[in-house]
Amino acid sequence: MKNPELISKSLYYQLADIFEITAIYSHNDRILFRAKPYLEKDESLRRMRKRLAASGFEASVSEDIHGLLIAVREATSKRLPKINIILFLATLVTMFFAPIILTFDFDYFRQPGVITERIEFTLALMAILLFHEFGHYLAGKRRGVFMSLPYFIPAPNIVGTFGAIIKSRSPFTNRRDLIEVGATGPIAGFIVSVVVLAIGLHNSEIVKTNIEGGMILGDSLLLKFLAWLIIGPIPEGYDFFLSPAAFAGWVGLLVTMINLLPLGQLDGGHIIYGLIGRRQKIISKIFIVVMMVLGFWWMGWWIFGFLVFLFGLRHPPTLDDNIQISPAARAMGLAAIIIFIICFIPVPFAF
Repeated sequence: MKNPELISKSLYYQLADIFEITAIYSHNDRILFRAKPYLEKDESLRRMRKRLAASGFEASVSEDIHGLLIAVREATSKRLPKINIILFLATLVTMFFAPIILTFDFDYFRQPGVITERIEFTLALMAILLFHEFGHYLAGKRRGVFMSLPYFIPAPNIVGTFGAIIKSRSPFTNRRDLIEVGATGPIAGFIVSVVVLAIGLHNSEIVKTNIEGGMILGDSLLLKFLAWLIIGPIPEGYDFFLSPAAFAGWVGLLVTMINLLPLGQLDGGHIIYGLIGRRQKIISKIFIVVMMVLGFWWMGWWIFGFLVFLFGLRHPPTLDDNIQISPAARAMGLAAIIIFIICFIPVPFAF
C-alpha cells in the first residue's frame, strides 16, 4: 500500500463519525483500527463497508474484549466503473454529432471534410477535459484525498457536453490540500487548451466579416495575444475563422474560466477558500453581483449564478483550517487566479 500515512489519515476521517477510534496501526498492506461503534454494531459496520467500497477499499472485522479490530485494505476485485464508461462514450457521441443534434440537418455530414473536422474537434476537446479531471484525480491521490473517476456530461448544445465532474469521497484535511487539488485540474486543462488553441490558430483562416448575422465567439486576453502572435494583424473588415482544434481550445479555456469562478465548491471556490479562508464568501457575493450584471449581455451568467446560488455560495471548512499553507500551494493558487484573469470572457457568445 502506497502512502500508508496519508491513506490512514483519510480512512480515519471516513470512519470517525461512526466509530470511536482509539488506535491506528499499519501492517503490510493493511491499515488496522482499534474502534468502538457509536451506533448499533451491525449498522455501524454496514455504513463503514458502504463508504469504504465507494473509495475502493474493503475491511475485515474481528472483536475481543477491547472492542473491534478493523483491518482495511485496497479492494482486491476492482469494480468496472460502468457509469463512468457509459457517460464517457455518450459524451464522445454527443460531441461528434453536436451540429446535427441541434439542427436535425442530417445532410451536414455529406459536406466534404466534415467527418475529419468532427474527429479533430472531439479528440481535442476530450483531451482537454481528461487532463483537467485527471489533474484533480492525481493531485487527490498525492494528498490522500479519495477521488472518484470523472463523470462526463453529454449535452445537446453546440459542443456536445457540459464538461465533467469529479467527486471527493473524503474530506479535505487542510487548506493546502484544498488548493493543490482544486488548482491542478484547471492548470493541467489550461496547458493542453493553450497547445490545442495554438495549433488550431495556425490552421485557422482569415475571412471577411459577415455583417448579416451569425454567432461571434468572445475574446479573452489570452486569445487576443495568441491570435496576434500566430496569425498576426487582421485587416479591417476581416476576422479569423477558428479551425475545429482552435474551437476546441477556445471551449477548453472557457471551461477553465468557468471552473475558476471563485464561487461555492467550484475549483475557484476551493482555491480562494484555501488562500483566504472563510472570507471566500465575501468574494463569492461580489462575483454573483458581477455575474448578474453581465447577464444582461449574456444570459448564461444568470444560469450559472442561479446554479451556484442553489448549491450554496459558502465553501465548507476543511478539518483543520489553521495548518500553514506551503509556498508551493500558494504559488499554485496565484497561478490559477492569473489563468482566470487572462481567460475571462465577459460575453462568450454574441449574435
